[in-house]
Amino acid sequence: MTTSTSLHWDYRVIHINVDNGPPPTPPTPEAASERLGGALSPDFIAREFPDFYSKNQSLPKHPAAQLQHFLNLLGQEGWEFIETAQVGPLLMFFFKRPQGPVH
Repeated sequence: MTTSTSLHWDYRVIHINVDNGPPPTPPTPEAASERLGGALSPDFIAREFPDFYSKNQSLPKHPAAQLQHFLNLLGQEGWEFIETAQVGPLLMFFFKRPQGPVH
């Protein structure tokens, strides 16, 4: 007797935000102080959060590098990129991977 096994898929849909503005800049104690309406001085913020506001902090990654990193993480989880589609104003990325055995 032959058993027929059909392949079943899991799908994942990711909405990608597309912002055509300039890339983000690193956070600064001055900007944080301004957002807080001057309640905390830039010097206080820099002193209290040195890791977050260090001068050695690297610049944000280019959006392409961020997307590549994200896609590699999904690939490590077994997701295969299959297509993109515009759904109204939203950009969607579609992925699939085989399901485990279905009983």
